Amino acid sequence: MNIKQASDASGISSRNIRYYEQAGLLCPARDPQNDYRTYTEQDIRTLKLIRMLRMLGVPLEEIRPILQGEVPLYRAAEQQAQRLQQQAQELEAARRFCCQLQENHTETASLDVDACLAHMQTTAADGWFTGWLRDYRTMTRAEHRYSFTFTPDLPVTTPAEFTDALFAYAKEQNLNLVVTKEGMVPHFTIDGVEYRAIRRYYPFRGIPTARIRCVLCDPDFSPAQTSLRMQFMRLIHYAAPALAATAVALLFLIPRGLLTTWWGLLLLVGCIAAGICSAWYNTHLFYNDKDHQPHYR
Repeated sequence: MNIKQASDASGISSRNIRYYEQAGLLCPARDPQNDYRTYTEQDIRTLKLIRMLRMLGVPLEEIRPILQGEVPLYRAAEQQAQRLQQQAQELEAARRFCCQLQENHTETASLDVDACLAHMQTTAADGWFTGWLRDYRTMTRAEHRYSFTFTPDLPVTTPAEFTDALFAYAKEQNLNLVVTKEGMVPHFTIDGVEYRAIRRYYPFRGIPTARIRCVLCDPDFSPAQTSLRMQFMRLIHYAAPALAATAVALLFLIPRGLLTTWWGLLLLVGCIAAGICSAWYNTHLFYNDKDHQPHYR
């Protein structure tokens, strides 16, 4: 058959067939009358084998020894499987990095390119646990960026005192903070990212203490809009106090057979309630204290 028929039979374009011939992967016979190439059934099978190996991503320089019988197919398949595994890990790392850029709403102007390149070049192959750990860290960075809290050194009773408290926090954390709207619910920016601040008083050792919570103003950014995996990690993160309290109560009650008593159940419910209150308190008031600088980039 001619090259067009060989192309139809093998599913490989005529141009690629000629390229494979030039690369030495295929040597069809020539018609002595017109010097045209003639392709046999064996040539078609070789072309299909080349097509299969190329679909697996095997480099051309490794296909030649396979066709010549110098390298067993199973050995070449083993080597290619290892190469694909490495590529899959690299692609997964690249996918996670893209998710970080998306979830943090990273802009080109504020991107630390050197840090990103260093991070990408030094990223090792991730295992299952490492991947979850990295995603957990991504979630916490996103949460820190979405909201953070701090305790001002002085009472905040007027808009001027509120502004002073924000500037004092920015100075302590070395942040580029600009107040765009003064008041008891002021708006401000940090490196161009807009936040609003809310002041509330909570008792600390019997003394009313001001607590300022800052929340991102961007309506397109919300922890609820992240992936299901990130939402699950966020749930586990905030539910950790309740889960810990429940585990401690069960470890105390079950060995003693107290879980069937009414006061044992009451103790278990009390531990769960205390854990939930602790989680809520931590989430809304102390998630990111002034001792930990939030991640804005």
